[in-house]
Amino acid sequence: MAGYLSKEEVKDIIDFSQALYIAENSGYYTPWMSNQLLKNLNTNPRIPSIDDIKEALSTYKSNEKNLQGYVEFMNNFDMIFKRTLLSYVNMLAFDYQYICTNAYTQSDLMSDAYIEDLKRIETFCDKFKPKEQFRRVTYECMVNDTYFTWFRKTKWRNKGMKFALQVMPQDYCLLTGYWEKGMLFDYDMNYFLQPGVDIDGFDPVFREYYNRVFGDNPQWMNYRPTNPLNKRTGQFAYWVQTSPEDGAWVFKMQNSNFVSTPFLAPYVKDTLRDSEIETLPAYGILAGSLKTYDTLQRGDKPNQFVINPTVVSTFIGKAKNSLGELVKVAAMPTEDNKFFQFSDSNSDMYKDQLTTASGVGSGISRVIYTSDRMSNAEMEAGITDQFNTMAQSLYPQFANFMEFFANKLTKKYKFKFIFEGCTYNFMREKKFDQLVKLASQGMTLDYPAWASAIGMEPQDFLRSIRASKNNGWSENWQLPMNANT
Repeated sequence: MAGYLSKEEVKDIIDFSQALYIAENSGYYTPWMSNQLLKNLNTNPRIPSIDDIKEALSTYKSNEKNLQGYVEFMNNFDMIFKRTLLSYVNMLAFDYQYICTNAYTQSDLMSDAYIEDLKRIETFCDKFKPKEQFRRVTYECMVNDTYFTWFRKTKWRNKGMKFALQVMPQDYCLLTGYWEKGMLFDYDMNYFLQPGVDIDGFDPVFREYYNRVFGDNPQWMNYRPTNPLNKRTGQFAYWVQTSPEDGAWVFKMQNSNFVSTPFLAPYVKDTLRDSEIETLPAYGILAGSLKTYDTLQRGDKPNQFVINPTVVSTFIGKAKNSLGELVKVAAMPTEDNKFFQFSDSNSDMYKDQLTTASGVGSGISRVIYTSDRMSNAEMEAGITDQFNTMAQSLYPQFANFMEFFANKLTKKYKFKFIFEGCTYNFMREKKFDQLVKLASQGMTLDYPAWASAIGMEPQDFLRSIRASKNNGWSENWQLPMNANT
């Protein structure tokens, strides 16, 4: 019968309700809860108005979360904004090279100890995949400015150690200090009290944190921001100190301060104007005149309307409901009705607004949106400026990360990492030409520098060279003739 549930449907509802109650109150897990928790790790969009973004920017120190939410929303709402953000991210090539800092002689470089430590560095790079990991970090830093992660190392069956960066629940992390290689943060253990959260999905050290917070021996009195890295065991309420020694690592786009304001936050107000201008021609006002009595009769007053104001308000309500949001009704019913609508006397107004917005957000605006052309000199200058903005901030942080964790694996020799490289060909060509000129003067750099110049990872470059030499491939080609042959 229509409008009634069958016995099977009622049973399904009861079974679902019971399962939901058990999941939320007894620690059971569901695919939907797991999916929602994953979505909440690093996404929290907020819809801005022009007044909201102006207010948040004027008080940016206390509106970090709002600004991060606005940037995230605009990144998925406005294509100009998204392409601008990606133009910054895609510019970095994440090329890298490593140089031993304490091998001084030929005997050092030929020793078994050096060869073994070099293999450890190569293995770490192979398994960690710096280019892949750090591109993800760069994207998150552009959206949120600050990105909280955890370096995970796991032994996987007989395949050896695996390395990865785990994204932390961003809303449960807080910057509280710094050291010579970056910043430090504390973690809110309330996260593990949420339904569906499995603590085994995090580094094993979090069980120690959990027992410290919820056990019988809280260490509130040990909370000091200046605790050394190997003694960051302080606790305040449900917050615990974390340490890079355990894997905690923070990346920050604007690392000159501790305010997590996204780099493109001011750009939100500019791109919001795009949609406002786009919809201007769609708005209209319907207006007319309300009739008054031409001649006064007994009991009438001067300028008295023919229609009762209560009736007018009723008609206005009905008219608004039928006409929708885009048409504003001044009064109804009226005489001499007229429809007023925005008239675009500049046929290029919307196009000009998009061009202006693109130029505000990026130095290579014509790559993002344009109706004209940009000279090569202008383009290269814009690319260089934008690249330096990104590289000077993030590349040193990536190098610090690699040096800290990779050198934990070596026995005797330590290595320095250098990150460099832009994805645009003219910058790669300049780098390669510099190496060739040095080599022509007898100063040939080690293979990681050449690998970096052509966009290969050093260990892959060396393997390719060795394979070419030993598999007979080099016998199939010869060097081109030049002035030196």
